[in-house]
Amino acid sequence: IDAEYMGEPKQLFGPAENIFTPLTDPSTLATEVEPILEFLRSNTCYEFLPNSSEVVVVDIDLPLQHAFSVAQDNNVTFATLWDSVEKQLCGMLTITDYVKILLHFRDDPEGMHQFWNLPIRTWYKQRASSHSRALVSCDVEDSLLDALTLLHEHKIHRLPTLHSGNLLHVVCRPSVLGYFAANYPLDSNLFSYAISDLQIGTYGRIFSGTPDTPLHVLLDTCMSKCVAALPITDKDGILVDVFSRYDVMNIAAEAEHNLDSTIADVNATYPTTQVYTCSKKDTLRSVLQHLMRTGAQRLVCVNDERRVEGIVSVGDVFNFFIKYATSSPMSPPVAAAADKGAELSAAAQAAASTAQLAGV
Repeated sequence: IDAEYMGEPKQLFGPAENIFTPLTDPSTLATEVEPILEFLRSNTCYEFLPNSSEVVVVDIDLPLQHAFSVAQDNNVTFATLWDSVEKQLCGMLTITDYVKILLHFRDDPEGMHQFWNLPIRTWYKQRASSHSRALVSCDVEDSLLDALTLLHEHKIHRLPTLHSGNLLHVVCRPSVLGYFAANYPLDSNLFSYAISDLQIGTYGRIFSGTPDTPLHVLLDTCMSKCVAALPITDKDGILVDVFSRYDVMNIAAEAEHNLDSTIADVNATYPTTQVYTCSKKDTLRSVLQHLMRTGAQRLVCVNDERRVEGIVSVGDVFNFFIKYATSSPMSPPVAAAADKGAELSAAAQAAASTAQLAGV
């Protein structure tokens, strides 16, 4: 969040102008989505794995402060937790945990300082007492549709991919989008419909903030409304920026954990970010291409006057696809051939030896 909120707002970047095809018969959508579902069913998480990747694993007895430092040093907003007592992966430490801790100790700086030095296990037990959840993961032979369905059903943003108990990769929707766009042609009629006609995204009343909104209010809104980002508008309702809870590690560091600071207070030193937008009448094809080109996780939908009308995320796109899936249970794992099994064993060994283990 970087703009000097005086004068003109920063430049907004939207997809290239495109002409949409009117959706005259919504009853055909299920048929038009089916080839996409078949692609997602027939491609496994193994085929989706990159040639090389980095996973961050931290011991659950590592101090919280060190764990978040490891994640920040590796430019990630999560880490997979390892329980050295049980000898197994046991959960995820995410930006949501970081935000909850900041909000809980907002009025108790000394308590926050002491809490940061406690082991993750202390926080993990406290978190489990209020919301118990085992580690949600998928097998490397599960389909991409299975993985996306798990992300949707459990309302999570990342999914560890395992083979024989070893962590190989962490699936997230933006990386699946990259694989999908690189391997699936975007030339059918479905991709020429306007996103508003397909009802992809959230429209109507959009929660937002202003440059003078305190950080704790923005974070509390994100948590209570279950949203990952909030548009920032000026006094006239014009979009000038976007606040994402994924930025909070850097923002909180700049503000020295003073959540009474506003975005305007910290924007002078925080790295520049762009505001990526779209229109309700942009085609699904142009929105996907814009998300891919920019690497953004969401686009703010604005009108010609730059007033906010909605938000479209990568998750919204995939959730649109999977709601047409006919099979509710996960498909059974695909039987692996002998040579593929050997490849997976080698990959698992390589992941175990090259994963960044902090305190393990």
